Amino acid sequence: MPHHDLVLGLDVGTTNLKCLVLDDAGTIVAQGSEPTPRFHPRPDWTDFEPASLWEAACRAIRAVVSQLEHREAVKGIAVSSLAESVVPIDSQGQPLAPAIAWFDLRTVAEYEWIRDRVGYDTLFKVSGLNPDPMFGLCKILWVKNHNPAAFQRARYWLHLADYVAFRLCGIPATDPSLACRTLAYDLHRGNWASEILEAVDVAPSSLPPICKSGTRLGVLTPLSATATDLPKSTVVSVGIHDHPAGAFAAGGLKEEVLFDSIGTSESLNTIIEKPLFDPHIAAQGLAQGAVWIDKPTCYLSGGLQTAGAAVEWFRRELGGNADIAKLVEEAADADEAIPVFLPHLVRSETPHPDPQASGAFIGIRSMTTRGAMFRSVLEGLAFEARAIADAMVTVAGLPPFQKILTIGTSLQNRLLTQIKADVYGFPINVNPVRETVSLGAALLAGLGCGMFADAAAAVGIARREEIRVEPNLDHSKRMQTRYQEVYRNLYGQLRTAHHRLHSLA
Repeated sequence: MPHHDLVLGLDVGTTNLKCLVLDDAGTIVAQGSEPTPRFHPRPDWTDFEPASLWEAACRAIRAVVSQLEHREAVKGIAVSSLAESVVPIDSQGQPLAPAIAWFDLRTVAEYEWIRDRVGYDTLFKVSGLNPDPMFGLCKILWVKNHNPAAFQRARYWLHLADYVAFRLCGIPATDPSLACRTLAYDLHRGNWASEILEAVDVAPSSLPPICKSGTRLGVLTPLSATATDLPKSTVVSVGIHDHPAGAFAAGGLKEEVLFDSIGTSESLNTIIEKPLFDPHIAAQGLAQGAVWIDKPTCYLSGGLQTAGAAVEWFRRELGGNADIAKLVEEAADADEAIPVFLPHLVRSETPHPDPQASGAFIGIRSMTTRGAMFRSVLEGLAFEARAIADAMVTVAGLPPFQKILTIGTSLQNRLLTQIKADVYGFPINVNPVRETVSLGAALLAGLGCGMFADAAAAVGIARREEIRVEPNLDHSKRMQTRYQEVYRNLYGQLRTAHHRLHSLA
């Protein structure tokens, strides 16, 4: 009996590397994951070590390959990843320094230097981003200042997806969705912003060629074929940023669709017709970027650094390490003395960009239970998502969203999805695939190796029936009152106290 051709998608996430194998009929035939190795050389610093990351990627790939009956049927692979973390490699392809994690704010001084040298308005008008220490160019400058030998020897700076793809096939490349998270991508021209790079003494040639996601790069090197147990003929294709990867697989790359990608962090995105350059957009922490799969496309996004991370923080620090299912059960039963939670456990992004912001529980009483506390965490995440969505519509002047589509932890946490529907007062559609991001990477692999004729064919074969969650009208009225009358003003009311606490730390 003939067997199906297969493609593999690998997602390099903050917490885990997730891998799946997809056949040409659209069936996921194997899945696996491996913890993402992270290192903490100092308090509040987080690094991704390139060698450890590559070894973890190989383990994740081997784990799914071992599940296959016909290993030789694998025709292609593509990689997605988090953004804003870059690996410098030398002319021989050897890594020169760790990649600073996207959420690591040791780069504040470098950001301020770039801002003062180039100008905040210029950075925004060229890149479409709300200038911030998070972005990749700030990390490149940090290496220049603190590891000048590595900076001088760097031939290329590669995002994590690009680095893993380079290790697989030996060819450096990136795509617009990762390139645009550097602060050095020209959203108008669709290429590196040479005027910004030259102003900060970074050679434009040290950044890799920008290609359409799903572009064929080459086949595996002999070493990577051995390390991964994949066939030597496996085609490696250009990857993508994790949030657009999930949106692509779920069919969410459309105008008037709010796409909500929830993992360790949360990103809300919508496709826009063309870049928007109203300075109020950047002032409220909204960012713009690019995706190029079938055609060059722009998107608008806002985010929260601690979404799934806030849930895990509560479970670990305040929830007695209870199972999430138990905490959700307790939260569902909680109906009184529920505090309001401000989920800025690392910082605030949208609509109040503020690296000195902090989290808070407001309204704790003697009868507040663990379930009520956990419910407040879920409600706080929903309130913050609503605040981001409101900013996207009001500040950017977008039409009301016709659909809200979500992937990620919403599938495992139905209560969070229900609370979000109540806060929005609008139905939420949940994609039922648990690992939508690695599925998106697999679809790109299928484009690169010729399994799929075009992006529409790839999305069509991956389409799954969505789960629709309707708002509860009684709960929705109460939740919207809490949002409008309490949550919307909470950041501003606590800002002075949080900044003072930050200065005293």
